[in-house]
Amino acid sequence: MTGMELARLVEGVGAVRATSKKTEKTRLLANLLLQAQGRETELVALYLAGTLPQGRIGVGWRMIEEAIKDIPVTDAALTLSQVDQVIEGVAADEGAGSTARKVQALRGLFERAGMAEREFLAQLLMGEVRQGALEGLLLDAIAKAASLPPAEVRQAFMFSGNIGEVARSALEQGAAGLARFGLRLLTPVSPMLANSAEDTAEALDRMGEAAFEFKLDGARIQVHRQGDEVRIFTRQLQDVTDRLPEIVEWTRALPVEDILLEGETIALRPDGRPHPFQITMRRLGRSKDVASIRQELPLFFFFFDCLYLADEGSLIARPYRERTKILAGSIPSASQIPRILTRDPEEAQRFLRRALDAGHEGAMAKSLLAPYIAGQRGYHWLKLKAATTLDLVVLAAEWGHGRRSGWLSNLHLGARDSERGQFVMLGKTFKGLTDDMLRWQTEKLLSLEIGRDRWTVSARPELVVEIAFNEIQESPRYPGGLALRFARVRRFRPDKPASESDTIQTVRMLFERQRQ
Repeated sequence: MTGMELARLVEGVGAVRATSKKTEKTRLLANLLLQAQGRETELVALYLAGTLPQGRIGVGWRMIEEAIKDIPVTDAALTLSQVDQVIEGVAADEGAGSTARKVQALRGLFERAGMAEREFLAQLLMGEVRQGALEGLLLDAIAKAASLPPAEVRQAFMFSGNIGEVARSALEQGAAGLARFGLRLLTPVSPMLANSAEDTAEALDRMGEAAFEFKLDGARIQVHRQGDEVRIFTRQLQDVTDRLPEIVEWTRALPVEDILLEGETIALRPDGRPHPFQITMRRLGRSKDVASIRQELPLFFFFFDCLYLADEGSLIARPYRERTKILAGSIPSASQIPRILTRDPEEAQRFLRRALDAGHEGAMAKSLLAPYIAGQRGYHWLKLKAATTLDLVVLAAEWGHGRRSGWLSNLHLGARDSERGQFVMLGKTFKGLTDDMLRWQTEKLLSLEIGRDRWTVSARPELVVEIAFNEIQESPRYPGGLALRFARVRRFRPDKPASESDTIQTVRMLFERQRQ
């Protein structure tokens, strides 16, 4: 057998998890990258980042539970290429009977893996790998393995968005390989990301005068046009051009031939109010009979940024104030996101209320001075939303990594099932926790401990926590079939017994109301 074994990768991941030292993590990650060649270099980088080259493949915990049930322990060796081949087949399998075939394919994969590898594969398939290697640390490891400046690797990743592709180019071709990564029309750019702010006053304290824009609860899109060719990409850099013919037609009708726009596409009701996020995603996910669903559920689109324009070239280094002026002069006003410029918190608050009253998710505050920082999250863009809250019960917590090492961090959240007297998991979150909250919850949850494995402490379902979230969405990953979108901790409720926490029946009612 040739190729890097999965067992070696999992062993390396264990070593990375075991140390809190950044330099040691970087060294261990670089060593893993150097042990692979060709396509497997890409796989190592992607798997370390907790992602699959195939993207999300629709495998949830039920499917994995069925696939792994009653499998005997084995000493069989499994390479990364073999893993990739099986996952590629699972991702491509569609139609009648596909679920059973996928389970069988995954069972064959798990049969060839040891216990530690099975656990890693299950986490990888569900997008839950946590090895203490943040994306930035992995980019540093690629630079170390390739003997390149970290800044060059990070810049390449900004324009590629595929950490596996960057790793392979860096290790095989060095600086010359990375030089090919830049802003190019028809090639997706990693999106600039935002942090959250409590209110408009906080946003303006950070930025002074800012642009405030409607935050639509749609799907973020990147629209490229070069000559007569148009390509549309999602936030995850997936090509969805064939699914959005109305946007292709609109783009081809623009008076400028070379342009790169960023915006949102969204499904709207006849009165102009937005459909729930799931409805937009149902349309965006439809790849067959697009003409029919286009008539049934048309998509609307609104743009907020321009990253490239004929005669101007790349605009990413330009401040946002300039980019929005270029945008306004390049596309019809009806296709521009609603926006104001202000330094007045009350005016900004009125704009936020206007967005919420129109049924949208909230508003964005954007620095007028900031360039476009592809692929990075910072405080140049801030999200302002109205959140819903639920009182949920902590079922378990995972040990933190990096600066959270030694504290229980990622909380497993459950809603009470009033009919069965159990708790139903709705997801996880580590967001919103201050250092004081981390210390307190670690002490509290350890006092409630009923079991643990290497990464997780299970607790008696007694601690109630108030969770803010923005939407409930369908999810095959969790037993209740639902998950909270953008969940974050507001506060602990030690004063409230678990018997008074919110129920899964309430969550389902909220979900149904959201869909109406």
